Amino acid sequence: MNKKIVLMSVCAAGVMFSACSDDPSSPNVDPIYSSGYVDPALSSATEYVTDPTTGQLVPVSSASAVDPNNPQPGTSSGVVTDPNNPQPGTSSGVVTDPNNPQPGTSSGVVTDPNNPQPGATSSASAPGQSSSSGLKDYDDNHAPKESVLPPAGFYSNLTINPPAAKQGGQVKCTFDGSFPTANSESLTAAKQITENTVIRCSEFVNGQPADTTTQTYFINETVNMPVIALTVNHHDMFDSTDGLYATGNLTNNSAGGGMWGGIDFGGGNATDNNNAKCTEPCKAANFWKDDELPVHVEFFENGSSTKTKNWEIDAGISIIGNYSRYKPKKSVAIKMDDSLYNDKVLKYSLFKTRPEAKRFKSFNLRNNGNRFWTDYFGDAMLTSLMEGTEVDYQRSRQVVVFYNGEYFGIHDMRERLNRNFATTNYGIDAKSINVVKNCSNGDAGYQSGWCPSGTNGASASEFAQVQTSIANGNFDGENNQSYAQAKEKLNMSSFAQYMIAEMYIHNGDWPGNNVRFWGGAGQPFKAMIFDVDHGYGFSPGITGFDTESQNMFSWVLGSTTMDNGNGGNQGGNAGGMFGGGMGGWSMGSNSAIGNMLKSLLKNPDFKRLFINQAAILLNDYLTYEKVQSAVQNMLATMPSSERSRDEQRWPRNQTAFTWQPEGTQLLQFARNRTETFRQEVATYFGLSGEANVTISTNGSGSVKVDGMSLPSNNYRGKFFSGTQMELTAVPGAGYMFTGWSDGSSENPRLVNVTEGMTITAQFK
Repeated sequence: MNKKIVLMSVCAAGVMFSACSDDPSSPNVDPIYSSGYVDPALSSATEYVTDPTTGQLVPVSSASAVDPNNPQPGTSSGVVTDPNNPQPGTSSGVVTDPNNPQPGTSSGVVTDPNNPQPGATSSASAPGQSSSSGLKDYDDNHAPKESVLPPAGFYSNLTINPPAAKQGGQVKCTFDGSFPTANSESLTAAKQITENTVIRCSEFVNGQPADTTTQTYFINETVNMPVIALTVNHHDMFDSTDGLYATGNLTNNSAGGGMWGGIDFGGGNATDNNNAKCTEPCKAANFWKDDELPVHVEFFENGSSTKTKNWEIDAGISIIGNYSRYKPKKSVAIKMDDSLYNDKVLKYSLFKTRPEAKRFKSFNLRNNGNRFWTDYFGDAMLTSLMEGTEVDYQRSRQVVVFYNGEYFGIHDMRERLNRNFATTNYGIDAKSINVVKNCSNGDAGYQSGWCPSGTNGASASEFAQVQTSIANGNFDGENNQSYAQAKEKLNMSSFAQYMIAEMYIHNGDWPGNNVRFWGGAGQPFKAMIFDVDHGYGFSPGITGFDTESQNMFSWVLGSTTMDNGNGGNQGGNAGGMFGGGMGGWSMGSNSAIGNMLKSLLKNPDFKRLFINQAAILLNDYLTYEKVQSAVQNMLATMPSSERSRDEQRWPRNQTAFTWQPEGTQLLQFARNRTETFRQEVATYFGLSGEANVTISTNGSGSVKVDGMSLPSNNYRGKFFSGTQMELTAVPGAGYMFTGWSDGSSENPRLVNVTEGMTITAQFK
């Protein structure tokens, strides 16, 4: 098999219940656009489309006004009838479960009868040969390329005429997602397409493939969500013995590996993969392999109402995640950043929350991780609460995925948290920074508990030094030089907001796991929040996390109050749970970032920053109203008809969990969470009472509170009484700060927090 082996990092800690952030080695978190990044190649780009009459790539303004899905009779593209009016209510059928194929069921895939090696892959020539669908440097909108086949899309019926050779060779085609070979089928007569089908055709000249085109045809298919069509060699991906998505051959029950310590994480004795020999995590299964297969990706932004696919690209596909690999629907990474695929860049606005981000080298299609049995969007929703803060996260959108024309249901398209994330979201050269994650000794690139996410010179050494120096530093007292130096290496607002958010989310699979930062080489490290599956009341196997009974300051710092604990002496909770821990790794109060926070809170400036930024987050970001809005917005992208179809394809029949596709449990947990955590903050710092404060501006400018931008220029919120806050007036372009409403001109300045305090920054 022509497969590329990728060393995908697996979360060293918490592997027994962690989804491992979709993809450990390539995160796309989202930074706040401090300055808008515009790809220079896009600023004046001409948009191209395929002219339906000539088949040539032409500027939009020059395209013929002809329905691209209804070519003129007599052309080699075939005859198309009413392609965009599929019959309502019809379905292309249910896919054969690759882990338990039932005789007599059809997957809609036709194996190439002319493959000279029936049992082997026919993708040998895949990565090396040219593809008419590949990304060209000048083609910024990835318009569908010229093809010997009719355009991909949604049809009520379709007949394909024999494709005509363009270079005097022979056109060979396959129908199973594999790359054509010289021995593949030749279409010599018109072929009627009656079900969802993917066709790949190559013209062979002197026995060599000159070009390959890939088209996915949907017949009588109605989809009211964005569609991702994946074309991959069916044998390599889904064969019950060899397929990457499948369980494969298991010899005995021990192949499952069992559950550590006898703890039930919601499936220890379940057979998610319909194989009694495959009990969670089933690490002997094929889906634990780190193989990467060539894949062709087509995107239809408006589902079945899309007239022409919005883009297509060649890439690699691999299974990702940790224990979530065991779920019947699996998470995959789509990666273009490899020389096998010409190191392509997808220039398209994938996520509505960051429309200006149009440069992607990878993305994930996630099964919702460990929350697969409970909801569609818990992780994505919770991390999205940090939009507009200094914490980076993976933006997301829900899409419907088809493999080789077969329905695989709703997936969560996510950014990947790797070095390219900085390029996509900040315009920073990916090779100038590093993304680091917590890991175990023996993992690739290990440096004092940290590993780089990625290769090509990636290193964790700088952050390892930063973490160690902060955890062991002396930050006591005002005007502390060690703290001033630490601020040059670590974005303090990002770190504080990240710790506050994770603690609010009540994440039981953290802080000894699922930790990631990016920065270096003069860029202070920022935090990336991801994989919060085990938050908000979903933490099977971890005492106190199915409710709010676990105080998060105790969990992270070892004490519920700042002055009475011996938090530094408390052993890691993971060691207690699993008997001796895992090589010194600990889930709770002895974690690396917990020790960083413990050390920094001894500094009065950071302590004040932490308290005031917690107040702002709990006023405006981490609230029931924000959760309710996020849940409603995500539900609005998934019509009930699409959810019902997905649930039929992937029944949520786990007795250990309650399936709540509309996020009922998330809303229930959110109802009191803000006030519960606000009280934990007050208790830890010995604060009593709250004060209503108004901070506004007069003229063009803004105000920051301890370095955090306020969400409005006429801000009203609750802060903790008996504290101080640092106010910084920031004038708008062309304006200057003239003073505060109380007569002071000091900037920045410290003020005491009192009930009813009102202050205005004046600009002119």
